[in-house]
Amino acid sequence: MKSPLIITQGDPAGVGPELALQVLSEDRSGDLKLLGCRELHRKIADRLSLPFNPDQIIDLPLEGEIEPGKVSAISGDHSFRCLEAAVEGALAGKYSGVVTNPIHKEAWHLAGHPFPGHTEYLVEKTNSPRHAMMLTSDEITCALVTTHVALADVPDLLEADRMLEVIELTHEAMSAIKGRPAKLAMPGLNPHAGEAGLFGREEINLIIPALEKARAKGIDIMGPISPDTAFLPTLRKTIDAYVCTYHDQGLIPLKTLAFDLGVNVTLGLPIVRTSVDHGTAFDLAWQGKARATSLQEAVKLARRLCL
Repeated sequence: MKSPLIITQGDPAGVGPELALQVLSEDRSGDLKLLGCRELHRKIADRLSLPFNPDQIIDLPLEGEIEPGKVSAISGDHSFRCLEAAVEGALAGKYSGVVTNPIHKEAWHLAGHPFPGHTEYLVEKTNSPRHAMMLTSDEITCALVTTHVALADVPDLLEADRMLEVIELTHEAMSAIKGRPAKLAMPGLNPHAGEAGLFGREEINLIIPALEKARAKGIDIMGPISPDTAFLPTLRKTIDAYVCTYHDQGLIPLKTLAFDLGVNVTLGLPIVRTSVDHGTAFDLAWQGKARATSLQEAVKLARRLCL
């Protein structure tokens, strides 16, 4: 029997449970399971008149009471334990891959789990020194050199070796997805990509050397290109993926163009992991207003990567 693909519940006070119920109700494969609190999902299904099949849920009971849309250590700890169980199961070969619903970072911290997000936990748990966060959609794909750090810290984190690592991982992943060598592009860090050093020297000292090393390895990558024109439609049509220097450089265009359709992929792990590209949406939790399109796309991509 084929190992199931696992959806994690995410923060139980957010929209993750109802999104999972929607996706499970549409699944006809029989190999999709949810790891979360069965009783909580029964309660939300009744509240929102959603289909509920207890056999689709691997039960991890919730210890304590929570309220929708409220940050708490109880919800943070439960979402962490769901993720931990899913990853351990995937590493052991019990699950073919993991699709994650959104967690709430403050709730994790309240519960004593001081990771900035899923990616940082996954990298540590799977002992994956080479890794990258990539968000992909039919409209645009962006991989990130730095992720959840203050903007002021970004220049110090732009090491040439790290940039080359993300370029290589992105090229490998997109070439596999596209079935041909991928074409990449990298925006500069500074306005006008530094304007020959007038607005900063990160492009000259760090980005250009990394790009030259990538090209020497046969990777087709443009850059550094001016960030203010990097995402124009005419250029996007020719680029399979962008390698972006910091979080918002990649996430702003991606969420503008494909908010409901983007998928987060962690590259470099020994397991398949995809995720929605949005947060817990506490303002919509348990109301039946949240759209499951990003989770549906994350499941589709995980299945492709598991083949």
